[in-house]
Amino acid sequence: MTSPARTPYQACADAGTQFDDALKAIDIQADPSTVKVTEREDGMRLHRVVPPQLTPSQTARVTRYLKAARS
Repeated sequence: MTSPARTPYQACADAGTQFDDALKAIDIQADPSTVKVTEREDGMRLHRVVPPQLTPSQTARVTRYLKAARS
């Protein structure tokens, strides 16, 4: 028996959870990411991850971690 295929919504939700976990790993407490679904005029549904809004100090912390990871 095979498992059911993941939907685009589920894939985006998983990506959002991974992002939230990464923020928690560097001690940033923020609202959870959400998934936004929009529908184009041709009927195609688009799914995207909406990350939480971060304060300027949280953004600076993420920037420092990313710069350190690149070097």
